[in-house]
Amino acid sequence: MSDIICGIIITFNPEIEKLKLQIQRLLYQVNFIVVVDNNSDNCEKIVTILEFDNNNIILIKNNNNLGLGAAQNIGIKKAIELHASYILLLDDDSLIEDNFVSNLIKTHIKLQLKGEKVAAVGPIYFNKETKEQYPVTKYFGPFIKRRFPKHSQPCEASFLISSGCLIPIPVLTDVGMMNEELFIDYIDVEWSFRARKKKYKLFVTPTAKMNHMIGEKRLNILGRKVSYHLPLRKYYLFRNSIYMIKCPYISMGYKIREIVFNGLRFFVYLLYSSNKIAFIKYSLFGLLDGFSGKMGHCGHKF
Repeated sequence: MSDIICGIIITFNPEIEKLKLQIQRLLYQVNFIVVVDNNSDNCEKIVTILEFDNNNIILIKNNNNLGLGAAQNIGIKKAIELHASYILLLDDDSLIEDNFVSNLIKTHIKLQLKGEKVAAVGPIYFNKETKEQYPVTKYFGPFIKRRFPKHSQPCEASFLISSGCLIPIPVLTDVGMMNEELFIDYIDVEWSFRARKKKYKLFVTPTAKMNHMIGEKRLNILGRKVSYHLPLRKYYLFRNSIYMIKCPYISMGYKIREIVFNGLRFFVYLLYSSNKIAFIKYSLFGLLDGFSGKMGHCGHKF
């Protein structure tokens, strides 16, 4: 029996033309596409680009914004109902290239044949607008080694970005689903740590490439590229960072790095923020809720 691949796209107020192009590219690379919408303002427009005779595309509409983790889990459960062998997670603005899925699967099979216990395989990410390629990161204690693979061989990573990530269903059964409490941010990092705790490895293959934007924009600070997010996202970034620091299965090296960089991020983001008051309020409430254990959707409005 051949493998059944299910692409899961999470949408929240997407750019319709970009989403349409994404679906067109994905349609011929997977068996099913499950679109899980988190109560987008333009959900009616999403429906219009899916209105054609194709039983392989399924739209699930949430009545509220349940968060990225919950939406991913809804899509995963549907994929299991469809007897999928693999899932491919995608954000609504990520654009894959030709043979993207088949190259991920080939890499997974080759690694398994070599005796590797593989949790997931991800692509090389690049930003077409800025012509920037994102590095593959491997943690060594609190330090990071960044690599830019130039050959076709897969390389191990400490964690994978969820968008573009190919995960076998049996791994999800063993490691568990996505952490819904986090709502957004750190979901992929937390899952990667859980997988590694069970002795799985995560790999990036240069044979699969994807156009993907991390953050609203990228800042060049002292020669390093840093992702910039709007004030509300700072709430989740700071709160979930505290969650990770408190989490028992997260490595001590990673926790040290988060403690150090939380302070640096605060001052760097504050410097570049166009709405400093909102930034400070969201950041502080994120830290307070992180320490108090208040998770889920941000209940603060400023």
